[in-house]
Amino acid sequence: MGSWARSWSITQTSFSIIRKDSEMLWFPVLAGFFSLLFSAALIVPTFILNVAEQAGGDRLVVGPLQYVVLFITYFGLSFIATFFNVCVVFTTRVRLSGGDATFMDSVKFALSRIHLIAGWSLVSASVGILLRALDSVAQRSGLAGKILLMILRAILASAWSIMTVFVVPSMVYRGLGPFDALKDSAETLKRTWGDALTQYFGVGLVSFVCALPCIGLIVGGVFLAAQVPVAGIALIGIGVLALLAVSLVFGVVGIVWKTVLYHWATSGTVPEGYEAAALQSAFGAK
Repeated sequence: MGSWARSWSITQTSFSIIRKDSEMLWFPVLAGFFSLLFSAALIVPTFILNVAEQAGGDRLVVGPLQYVVLFITYFGLSFIATFFNVCVVFTTRVRLSGGDATFMDSVKFALSRIHLIAGWSLVSASVGILLRALDSVAQRSGLAGKILLMILRAILASAWSIMTVFVVPSMVYRGLGPFDALKDSAETLKRTWGDALTQYFGVGLVSFVCALPCIGLIVGGVFLAAQVPVAGIALIGIGVLALLAVSLVFGVVGIVWKTVLYHWATSGTVPEGYEAAALQSAFGAK
């Protein structure tokens, strides 16, 4: 079975889990809603800081305050996303174990892990500030320095994204704190490397293919708007809504798939509906 066929098979089976626990789709919706509320709450202090900078012009004084607001922003958004990702992982774990978690069961579990979620959000926000600081230094550097720092920033961001693949499952399955979860995530990848990342990003490839018709609707709407504005705007609106729906569903599919990988890697048990060969190809010997 080729990489595309395995990715499609894995995606279909992950969809079957989501169909059994369709309440999981509400978690990213709620995450987006609370993220918007949180961002709106930060508009006022951010606006005040921008006015202070323009009035005073003293970057040494205002700069640290801006980083404080930025850190609070990163922390809050990370906390919200992680909280609802924990809900999805817990729902999936229960399903893979033969149970059926309700919406409130998952929320209550996430609340029981609130200290771990807060700890991980602090770490995640700190890394975000570091990457933002690299961006700031790059902007003030010469061409050569800017290119080198941009490359360094891209490498660090990619490495961080890979290392943290199994952090949330580690928190859910083992109740690990942020640094132990990060270590467990890295060790799981190292122990069962094989083709895992190819399969993980393969789900993203399926998502991209499914998003192409939505993008086509938006592009078609842009061209149609010049001739028939109402029809063009309607087509753009349909395309945007469809793209959001694809993004939401495949976001959950990605989390379910990571949970399945972690479940198999740590227990050796092949979840119902998944092919052992597909998991073994994703987690072959390094």
